[in-house]
Amino acid sequence: MVYDETGTLVEVILSAEDFRTYLRALLAEADWEALPSHLQDAVDLLLVDEVRHEKEAAREFDEILAEE
Repeated sequence: MVYDETGTLVEVILSAEDFRTYLRALLAEADWEALPSHLQDAVDLLLVDEVRHEKEAAREFDEILAEE
């Protein structure tokens, strides 16, 4: 946390993982239409990154069945 010379909190610095956790909480709890556009954009990017990761880990269904 960053405070100015009067002791007022002016900034909070988060790690990337903490920010992702915050965005997931917003996604689960907040009204999407009530979120400011910059947070909607951040959540959209988070979801795109998650899908990209899932796509890299995806396997063909036939390949999975052939293992059994």
